[in-house]
Amino acid sequence: MNLTGLTYRIAPYREAKLGHGAYSWVFKATERGSDKIVALKKSRVSTKVKRPLLRHETRILQLLKGHATIPSVYAYGQLEHFEYMAMEILGPSVAERQKKNGIETGVMLTTVIRIMDQVLAGLEHIHSLGIVHRDIKPENLLCSLDNSTIKIIDFGISKPFPKYEPFKERRVIVGSLYWASLNSHNGIDLSYRDDLESLAYIALFLLRGHLPWKPRPHEESQLHSQEIVRHMKSSCSGKDLSEGFPVEFGDLLDYSRSLDFNQLPDYGMFRCLFASLAGETSDGQFDWTPCYTQTVKFILDEPKVEILDEDEDEDDGDDLGEDSYIGMDIDIARGGSR
Repeated sequence: MNLTGLTYRIAPYREAKLGHGAYSWVFKATERGSDKIVALKKSRVSTKVKRPLLRHETRILQLLKGHATIPSVYAYGQLEHFEYMAMEILGPSVAERQKKNGIETGVMLTTVIRIMDQVLAGLEHIHSLGIVHRDIKPENLLCSLDNSTIKIIDFGISKPFPKYEPFKERRVIVGSLYWASLNSHNGIDLSYRDDLESLAYIALFLLRGHLPWKPRPHEESQLHSQEIVRHMKSSCSGKDLSEGFPVEFGDLLDYSRSLDFNQLPDYGMFRCLFASLAGETSDGQFDWTPCYTQTVKFILDEPKVEILDEDEDEDDGDDLGEDSYIGMDIDIARGGSR
């Protein structure tokens, strides 16, 4: 396939597939002429859709380029039923690395500190350019091929920071249920603080190997799951979740929850705090050695919740002239044109 003058060849399906998300698939591909190996992201979309998801993500990545935590994007193209984005190929995600260690198994403290330092630096860069990621989770933090750098991916639902006061009207959360901020659960517009809260959950999860709220059963309604997890998150402070570990990790959670809607976090303060914890650390590869911690397990009674109206919008299949992602067009937000 030809993307903006570049041609890519995908290997046979079983060999080429690297992963998939809710709206897209990722394949290993080769750039003809240079034989460069890339990750080719593919998403189904009509040519009549005004602002396709991968085009939006490509523009975000182009805006953010130049930072160590931002993957390189090489090309974008669209065919009749699909759009494609060629980008830097990366290694396993933090989620995959942790999962290999085993259920409820933690990660080495020095590794968690290095991950936090790099992602905090990445978020500072992203936020300084007026972008809110809105879906920070272990699956979206990938290791570089040399296992020394964390790359932040999946900017499909990222959007420019809203220049108005937050409002509450949504009942369905933005992002991923397990890692979503309390503001997301409460239907409040997301801002910089919410990316930070999700990062704090990741740090605590990597240290502990688990969090008190568990993944919900598939047969449970979306709104019911959201309400149960919201109650459980509301019951846990950073101090509670960091018991047995350096308090700085719990402080990060409590701090993120204390921020105002339009307030930029003090990333440098927490990077310094984590650096003081780490002492002398290697800049080489991450150490994913399993860490069997003796943490106090939270036993929270699952709340009984009643959802009065669980009717959800149904997809009528008419996507003509519609956006394929949630949010304002990045060019319009920055004063440009579509």
